Amino acid sequence: MIKVVVVGIEGEINLGFIIRLCKNFDVDELALVKPQANVWSEEVKRFAANGVDYLYSGKVKIYDNLEDALKNMGISACTSAVIDVDGGDLLRKAVELERFIQIAKSYTDIAIVFGRESTGLTREEIAKCDLLVHIASNPSYPVLNLSHAIAIALYELYKELNKPSLIEKMDKVDEELLSVAEKYIVELARIVASDERQREMFSMAFKHLLRKSSLSRSETGFLVTFIRRLANKLAKCV
Repeated sequence: MIKVVVVGIEGEINLGFIIRLCKNFDVDELALVKPQANVWSEEVKRFAANGVDYLYSGKVKIYDNLEDALKNMGISACTSAVIDVDGGDLLRKAVELERFIQIAKSYTDIAIVFGRESTGLTREEIAKCDLLVHIASNPSYPVLNLSHAIAIALYELYKELNKPSLIEKMDKVDEELLSVAEKYIVELARIVASDERQREMFSMAFKHLLRKSSLSRSETGFLVTFIRRLANKLAKCV
């Protein structure tokens, strides 16, 4: 379970964006702790856009306190732009977002907590989380807009937890076509290389390039056609 917890949200535009993000990234629950914004306002609905149905899905819940919002979570992280860099404030000792996600992957129920637009989270609220998380940004201005910070966190979580994506529906590498491409690469290398060692190096470099490129079936098909025609023309010239 992924739970986004927002304490004392003040802006209806931000809330609308956050609701939209929760639908974008398939969040199991959006927990609003003592929201200051009107959750059901037309402004919220307008900025939620086509994610407005998430607002009525039963996944948006309102809590009186942070303790209740975090109940039964396996791991929780509060977020803050203000962290300890000198080593004296243990409460403000933070891990970067990527590190938290690597830790969180071992847990079933994950909560990530965000604070007010104006003042963030209090020290008392931070103390209720297991970890403090910092999103890497320009040290001279590390304070992110609330909805932007949530977008970054949800994207990283979604990606690392192997959630479904449109990318998965793309056509995959065709191994047979790749083998054909490699055959013509060897032929090209034979034609242009000055000696056997250079031929091997040319062939190896281009084979590695092919594999690293993760080409789709259609891309591989065009590449095979191109290399075959190039090899045939070069052979005639030679």
